[in-house]
Amino acid sequence: MSFPAACCNTPPVKAAYTAKGTKGNIGDLECYFSGSKASKRGILVNYDIFGMHANVVQLCDILGEMGFYVVLPDLVHGKPLTEAEVGNRDTFNSFCKNAGSWETNEPSYQKVLDYFKQNNVESVGAIGFCWGGKMVITALSKLKGLKGGAIVHPALIEAGDMAKVNAPLMVLPSKDEPDFTAEFDSMKDKAFFSQCFMERFDDMFHGFCGARGDWGNSEQAKRANDAIKLLVEFFNKVL
Repeated sequence: MSFPAACCNTPPVKAAYTAKGTKGNIGDLECYFSGSKASKRGILVNYDIFGMHANVVQLCDILGEMGFYVVLPDLVHGKPLTEAEVGNRDTFNSFCKNAGSWETNEPSYQKVLDYFKQNNVESVGAIGFCWGGKMVITALSKLKGLKGGAIVHPALIEAGDMAKVNAPLMVLPSKDEPDFTAEFDSMKDKAFFSQCFMERFDDMFHGFCGARGDWGNSEQAKRANDAIKLLVEFFNKVL
């Protein structure tokens, strides 16, 4: 199981951003909603271990402006890991086995998928950052109703994970993630492989497109924008 050391020792940046979307609930699951509810294309966004960070909210708003109806569920229920907890391997491992496990989060994923269906959203995809990448790649292999998924500087990816997906996958690793070439190539026999895509951001670090990105830094902002453009292009094709 791959988990970059940079995820344990790099704090999230302080980001100021005024959200354009709204907060609400799907049952007892608190969520952030962005984009038009009338859209037929929906995206579930799985944040990284730092929770509802302004960068992820801003990314959701950008996707909303591009025509997608975006739902960002608060999967850790207002209790993201702190910087100190992320640096403690035992604490992080406990998170992965409990609050961060697929077994814990599968019901929340299903609630969001059911919500999209109830609101006449016809095509749904998912994006996951860091730990969220593991959740999304697992969802693509276990849940029905996802037309594609993207994992951005993903963590905890294991050999065989990509081979199990049942829909097109986009992979955007940073310099801190391992070489996923062999894993990516394991999807070659799938009928949808031509829609899969991988691009490494070897000039960026783990978390640059999430809570650790300093989007006040022009280079980091540019590369985050580059990643977002790739996400938009991918979901325009698969949804």
